[in-house]
Amino acid sequence: MTDEETKKAFVLADEDDPLERTAVVNLADLRPGASKRQAKDRHLLIRARGAHLGQVLKLGTQPHRVGRANECEVWLSDDGVSRKHATITFDNGNYLIEDTGSANGTFVGGQKVERPSPLRDGDLIQFGPQAVFRYSQADEGQEQLLRQLYEASVTDALTGANNREHFDNQLRMELSFARRHGTDLALVMFDVDHFKRVNDTYGHPVGDEVLVEISKAARRLVRNEDVFARYGGEEFALILRGIALDGAKIVGERLRERIAALSVTTDKGELKVTVSVGCASFATTPDQTAEALVQTADKRLYAAKHGGRNRVVAEG
Repeated sequence: MTDEETKKAFVLADEDDPLERTAVVNLADLRPGASKRQAKDRHLLIRARGAHLGQVLKLGTQPHRVGRANECEVWLSDDGVSRKHATITFDNGNYLIEDTGSANGTFVGGQKVERPSPLRDGDLIQFGPQAVFRYSQADEGQEQLLRQLYEASVTDALTGANNREHFDNQLRMELSFARRHGTDLALVMFDVDHFKRVNDTYGHPVGDEVLVEISKAARRLVRNEDVFARYGGEEFALILRGIALDGAKIVGERLRERIAALSVTTDKGELKVTVSVGCASFATTPDQTAEALVQTADKRLYAAKHGGRNRVVAEG
């Protein structure tokens, strides 16, 4: 087998399995002289199907409740997962999984869990019809690499913001959370004013720098529980958990002010840009779906542009 054929064999081993993908990255570890393997003392749940494929959850020695309830340590928004679906506990060096009266069952290796059952390295765990994880024992380096792979899969390479796919998944999850807990949720969308003029006048590298600086300014503003994403081109979005429309407008104004204060150095002098902002909230959107929320925020964003740009619109 040629070197190229060997490489392909590794790549095609299991494209849906994040742990198998790490084998491709770590081929150098298999060569003579590679450093000694670290102890596999990390116990991980790795998302193996659906949204957030490759997401890594680290298990500790405390019990982990799995379900849709807010207090669960492993919180899942997937359809078919019960509020208190299952529990994973640590006992004498092993992890045991127990179904806690879920509607759609818990399965390990395709077998329904009827009593507390030990988990073994590589086991596939299914909570309800869609949420599938792989239980894996890994060393520190493998855990770091898995986390890096997941972060790369949900991050826009240029700006460091989350990408569109992650935004779409998170918006649906956050809407599900808001419905269950009777809380509000806001969406702020903003677009760089006259961005085509920036690219035409200063060149695309400067345009890219503008997007990077805007992303940095926005990330400094958001909380850990918020989601900041590049929605497409020069358009960005913020998902604000537990924030009503009035609060979203305040966030939008702060964001607009911070970006207006930015200055990008170019060979043609200092460049300043502005953004137009549209806000919407779950509670004030009649058709309370992800599509309706985006459509409302986007409509108000373009109302801000048509109203003169560099402004925030939160109604109409």
